[in-house]
Amino acid sequence: MRTFDAPGLDDFTTPLQVTSDPRKAFPFRQDLTAILYMEDYVQRADFFEPLALDTQHPDILDAYLVDETNPTVRNDGLFRWTRTYATVPADRTEYERGSFNFPAYKVASATILNTRDNFTQSVVSKVTYSYLLTTDPGTDLTVTDRFQPIDDSSNVCNFVASDTTPTLVTYQGYVSGGTYVQSRETEVSRWKGNIWQMKNISVKAL
Repeated sequence: MRTFDAPGLDDFTTPLQVTSDPRKAFPFRQDLTAILYMEDYVQRADFFEPLALDTQHPDILDAYLVDETNPTVRNDGLFRWTRTYATVPADRTEYERGSFNFPAYKVASATILNTRDNFTQSVVSKVTYSYLLTTDPGTDLTVTDRFQPIDDSSNVCNFVASDTTPTLVTYQGYVSGGTYVQSRETEVSRWKGNIWQMKNISVKAL
């Protein structure tokens, strides 16, 4: 019969951490508050159960379980696996090359001729990332629509005029003020575990 000698004198029926300190990883150099903590555990195979996602780290209160590897069997018969905890990353802004179709100018929605045609131009886009820990992303995550003018009949259009939303004067204020407009609908993806990422891309109005 195999016998076990666990430090807790429980024959390894409960998980035992075998790393003295968590290994750390920093997924974003721009945000050093975003940290992954990895710890190795051993336990008797017949008592092993996966830990629930979002379980708070016992010592690092702002870190939550986001992953757990499949166990491997050691020579002594014990299961060994790794738990990964993560903090929720802060919002951050990056920049990348993109393009956008900028609206035409008209006097009014019903006007046939444009005073400026719409055009597509390559630009430097501002990319804003935000994160949220949630088990209900359908309710808790916010999606922002792409910037699109609305004409006087409440239809989407590709121009701005005196009777659109925004108006021509308002949009020209965006241009002169260097205001950013949303160039794409918010992209939503699972980052780690139940920590969700929202990616918003915007460009300066032209």
